[in-house]
Amino acid sequence: MEIQYVIDTLFAIFAMTLIIFMVPGFAMLEAGLVRTKNVSAVLTVNVMIYAVASMAFLLIGYTYAFGGWDHQDGISKWAFFMFQMAFVGKTINIMSGG
Repeated sequence: MEIQYVIDTLFAIFAMTLIIFMVPGFAMLEAGLVRTKNVSAVLTVNVMIYAVASMAFLLIGYTYAFGGWDHQDGISKWAFFMFQMAFVGKTINIMSGG
């Protein structure tokens, strides 16, 4: 393995981790806008939206967006998928809160 491949893959994983850490922060922002009795419902909805969006991206969206799993763009295909999935989940999560 080339060192550039490893560095690019690790950076994609690091960036994906930062994006995923935004999900609970946004959920807490939404939870702060509702009454105490509704906080658990808001948090559950945020988790479920992220889970459903991620599963839909795995099963359908990735192939439509990128034309299949055959590309090698300098990083691991799974790291690339996880990076893109984090953006998809976060985008849907933000749209649901507005």
